[in-house]
Amino acid sequence: MIRTVTPGDLWLLRRKPRYQQVLYTERLLAYSHRPLWFALQSMLAGNHRERTTLVLAEGGGFALAQAMGRRGRPEQDVIYLATNGTRSEHTPSDYELWFHLLHQLCANAAHHSVQRLYAALPCQHNELREIFRQVGFQAYTHRHLFHLSGPDWDQGTRLAPMRVQARRDHWAIHKLYGMATPHLVQQAEVYNARHWTLHQAYSLVRRQAWVLGPDDDLVAYLRLLSGPNGHVFSLLIRPDEREQAVDVLRFGLAQLSDSRPVYLLLREYQQELFEPAMRLGFQPVGEQTLLVKHMVMPIRRAVLAPSLEVGLEPRVSVRRYVLPPTAREEC
Repeated sequence: MIRTVTPGDLWLLRRKPRYQQVLYTERLLAYSHRPLWFALQSMLAGNHRERTTLVLAEGGGFALAQAMGRRGRPEQDVIYLATNGTRSEHTPSDYELWFHLLHQLCANAAHHSVQRLYAALPCQHNELREIFRQVGFQAYTHRHLFHLSGPDWDQGTRLAPMRVQARRDHWAIHKLYGMATPHLVQQAEVYNARHWTLHQAYSLVRRQAWVLGPDDDLVAYLRLLSGPNGHVFSLLIRPDEREQAVDVLRFGLAQLSDSRPVYLLLREYQQELFEPAMRLGFQPVGEQTLLVKHMVMPIRRAVLAPSLEVGLEPRVSVRRYVLPPTAREEC
């Protein structure tokens, strides 16, 4: 039986899971995921759009699925799958339990008016990807994770003259995103100009961003998420200005003042930036397949043209005014 998390499940979550899979998002790289604390928050908040925790207990098996909402958008990220308890011949496999949980997670998301579900799967887990495919998820791009662990072979000292992102830059950043991103990815992510707003609400994850270029024609956009576990950079740069990628990244590294791990996220259509990043000391440590499941679909219906519709007829007669005869008419 699949249900939402209850107080009795919290004791089981304290134990080490038999098998778990963390689907790392940009936020989870900066702030580690704690399933027990997340489940407690989900239970207290009522498992709404912001946090959802579902539990499946069947035949001695115990499985868990968690999804996190995106701030200000009708979307969720599947971030955690786990199984607990001992394994027996009569117990369903872990992937079978996760399949049923994901199916119910989609139904629960639709109940809370979630329009899109996302998941970032490690590329080496083909079985897990097949489960998501059967539920209805589709891949739209790949993301490469780089970790700053090597020496700076470039040995340069020049920094890009970037400035802090302002409110007036939202539309220009969105235009830059449209220039640097394939249409298939844009259709999957459905971003608008408001997406680039920096929400500075109380959180353990701090967001910063810088832009390069004039207000109406930006050259580059650099975003930084900082949390207890590290710093995460993401980069947008105009295709004809990719030679400035090293200076832009060096500017971002100059803003850091601690020794926490530093990560860089680049997608497969940004392969021209891989070599400049590695010259600065970033080394590839992982690759993810980004999946999306659309919970809504457009519906076409016939609409009558206004010229063919029957209009309203006035019921009040229009008063008629008669002008008095002129002098020539009297003669």
